[in-house]
Amino acid sequence: EEEAEVDAWVEFASQDVELPATVWVYPVCGYMPFNDAAYAKAKKDLAAALTILDRQLSDKKYLVGERITLADIAVVSALIYPMKLVCDAKYLKPYGNIVRWFTDCVGQAEFKAVIGDVVMCKKEIPAKQ
Repeated sequence: EEEAEVDAWVEFASQDVELPATVWVYPVCGYMPFNDAAYAKAKKDLAAALTILDRQLSDKKYLVGERITLADIAVVSALIYPMKLVCDAKYLKPYGNIVRWFTDCVGQAEFKAVIGDVVMCKKEIPAKQ
């Protein structure tokens, strides 16, 4: 059962988090042309995914079980650039459980060894238009 839950969160990371995150972040980095409608939809779609994620973390330290699993690694990985570049405190205000979980995960030595220190976004970087 735990394996199936992990698989579901890995899929969620890919479809529900990474897709809108990419559409929001890539224009900021200049990797993709800016499109106002797609940009606005990406912010809204990521917020919908974060609502689901925040609810899951409301009474849990990690997504599945009592330790970090591939589920946490996949979702955190999909959120690294949004959290560093565009998801400022105002955007993240409704998602306190995610902020707690994300900062806990990226603070782990194993995460730091791969991604270094993650500095949370202070102010959303606007897209290159």
